[in-house]
Amino acid sequence: MTGAPLPDRLDTARLTLRPFRAGDAERFVPLIGEWEVARWLARVPHPYGLEDGRAWVALAARNRAERASLDLLAVRREDGQPGDGQPVGGVGVILADGEVGYWLGLPHQGIGYGTEMLRAIVPAAFALGLPRLWARIAPDNHRSRRVLEKVGFTPQGDADHYELTAGRWRFLTREPV
Repeated sequence: MTGAPLPDRLDTARLTLRPFRAGDAERFVPLIGEWEVARWLARVPHPYGLEDGRAWVALAARNRAERASLDLLAVRREDGQPGDGQPVGGVGVILADGEVGYWLGLPHQGIGYGTEMLRAIVPAAFALGLPRLWARIAPDNHRSRRVLEKVGFTPQGDADHYELTAGRWRFLTREPV
């Protein structure tokens, strides 16, 4: 991995992905705290309360400072000042091994935000020098499977483990990474 700085912000057509901030917990906890969201996430307790959210914000900041992971909150761009819109979900990459994780609040599912988030963070992760990204999904999580496949991830071995290499990404996007 290169010593390139971690991005402070990634913009897509409808979203801004930016580091979690101290005041964000009150806004994202109701989204990730829903059982229908948390049940698909390997590392999220349920119930998920405000203290869990505040602890996550602190951990994400520490991981960023230590270059352990890049964890970003996705907010809608249409809601006012850049980066201050309504949270819709989160996305992150563990920088040691390229594991990708993401989630969307229920009101924001099924409208392409997951694909948009992944398409933004993938080139950022490859620009940091990661040679491959991977994700593991629950066998029944068909929506997440579709998101990964739309972005270019392919099943590896068992159908619950997906991978995307920097070379494949360059081929799919025809852009240098």
